Amino acid sequence: MPTFKTEIMIDAPIEKVFEFYTNPDNIKESWPHDLVKESENVSGQKSEVGSEMKVEGQYMGKSEEMILKVTQKEQNKRLVTRQIDGPFESWESIQEFQNNGNTSTMVSHTINYKLPTASKVGNFLTGNQAEDKIRQGLEQAAQNVKSKLEEQ
Repeated sequence: MPTFKTEIMIDAPIEKVFEFYTNPDNIKESWPHDLVKESENVSGQKSEVGSEMKVEGQYMGKSEEMILKVTQKEQNKRLVTRQIDGPFESWESIQEFQNNGNTSTMVSHTINYKLPTASKVGNFLTGNQAEDKIRQGLEQAAQNVKSKLEEQ
């Protein structure tokens, strides 16, 4: 199962960083627009264990939808979501937050996923193309969040 991980130091308090990262509405603000078009909470309290969010994206010109469920949450420390419906055979996102003083936060974001053997995504992307898109998207999202939070 491929795994991608990015770490980034953000010059903002952990509470602010955690709140931004764990709000489903901000996924579309963070990820490249050629990958994620919309993101929203669809059931339960936003980002609470058991809640679900929908992420709509474009993958090689084809619209796809992923439903993610929050499976773990530790305030200002960790958020884990898993795909319960969508184009991947499996998808897990683990976000971990570490306070580095009062004004900076280390964010570690790991994505574990498995492409389906013959699927919606597989029909349009080879494994390497999909991996490159996911890795680039994850890295770009981290930079976008850093820029947004540090300029506030």
